[in-house]
Amino acid sequence: MISVSGSPIDSAMNSGLLEKLNLANQRLQNRDALLWGQGAKAEALNRLGWIDLPTKSTQLLPKFDAIAALRRKNSINRIVLCGMGGSSLAPEVIAASNLESELPLIIIDSTDPADLLPILNSDLSTTLFIFASKSGSTIETNSHRALFHAESVKQELEIRDHFLVITDPDSALEIWAKDHGVQVLNGFADVGGRFSALSAFGLAPAAICGIDVSILLDEAQDIALELAKPSNPAVLLALAIFESGSSFISLPDSPLSQWIEQLIAESTGKEGKGVLPVVENRQPENSKIVRVVFTPPTDKNQSTDIHLTASLGGHFVFWEWTTALLCHLLEVNPFDQPNVTLAKERANSVLAEKASFAKPIADKEISTQLKDFTSKIKPLGYVGILAFLPRNFEPQINELSAEFKRLINIPVTLGWGPRYLHSTGQFHKGGIPTGSFLILTHEGEQDLGIPGQNYSFAQLQKAQALGDVAALTESNLNVLHLTLSKDLTLNKINQSLREVF
Repeated sequence: MISVSGSPIDSAMNSGLLEKLNLANQRLQNRDALLWGQGAKAEALNRLGWIDLPTKSTQLLPKFDAIAALRRKNSINRIVLCGMGGSSLAPEVIAASNLESELPLIIIDSTDPADLLPILNSDLSTTLFIFASKSGSTIETNSHRALFHAESVKQELEIRDHFLVITDPDSALEIWAKDHGVQVLNGFADVGGRFSALSAFGLAPAAICGIDVSILLDEAQDIALELAKPSNPAVLLALAIFESGSSFISLPDSPLSQWIEQLIAESTGKEGKGVLPVVENRQPENSKIVRVVFTPPTDKNQSTDIHLTASLGGHFVFWEWTTALLCHLLEVNPFDQPNVTLAKERANSVLAEKASFAKPIADKEISTQLKDFTSKIKPLGYVGILAFLPRNFEPQINELSAEFKRLINIPVTLGWGPRYLHSTGQFHKGGIPTGSFLILTHEGEQDLGIPGQNYSFAQLQKAQALGDVAALTESNLNVLHLTLSKDLTLNKINQSLREVF
């Protein structure tokens, strides 16, 4: 069962576009690849398999059960998932839910040595590594694989007992796995990464942890039946978001919202259009931002709130459906990410040149640079804080984000690099061109080599940060890059920010 209510939904029910979107909903139900225009047809023809996942993925359940049983037999008590974007966000949501689990799920989507060393320096004899990449060529995931493979060999472990690969058929990662006797779970080739929550990519890691993911598929099947009807909740929410006239929606701070953020931002953010989810953003005054909350309505809620309640499996299929319909209204292809390549190319150039960060900035220059940066923030735009830092910086980054929210009356988003490059990075460069980006890096004390490569993890992290600085700059966006040091701390930046305002 799914429920959606609120004044924007009431307005959508009386919209002149409702009949048009109901027809689009029927076309989506019929897998019409022309729903997003002739230009999207070729890709859409091979990307609509997600519609069938609530029923199709039931065939995977026996495989999941067999792997979970083998995990217990091998006395595995730690599951580490190495994956980026759609290969890790949905498992993270499921693992954080209230579904009963035997083991926690550890997500590795960082290239910072400080985040990798605690696992690398531990006893891996009771660890199962899951390497997930649809394309099989994700640079972060392949770097993690090389690192942990070398360490497992060093600890004289049987690789086949400690590694599992999730990838599409015939990918380079599958070839590597077969060459090393590692078990492979194949994804469905007609399902894109961010629409793969109910495929092996989303379900397998959770199932191997002992979660009964058949519950999610049952829930999704129930909601899929509702979405086949006209004026269903997905139709109404897509219409409410579109007719708000805003390029932002506000979501509660939760793992589910992080998954929704990638799905909507990467699907809609192109051709100078799009909708950017802002996780737990306070609504600016006089804003048209639609705020979605995952609770039933009460008298205390704002009149503009949209109240959405659904099961977790229902949420997955509901938001995918809503996103597909929203892309129809925006007239964009939901299945491509045309601007992601630019940052990758620039990062590769940095790696080839072995470029380094700029020299540390003097104290007196910080206020000047922040003043210049903040003066270019567009009144109807947004600020993105992009942190290529270890996760132990999270409390300080949250303080910086809160300070920005207190000082400016526009949306503020937070992304961890390189994770955000597989999520909101497409929107930053291809969506509405109103973003201002503060990219934060650091000179870490530790580094790790990547077996088989002539660069290290620290160098990869730097290259990805500098690559995105270059890509955003080339996209004519407002960018400030600061490198933290013993002299330039986040507290110093916070202090300087207050002085600027």
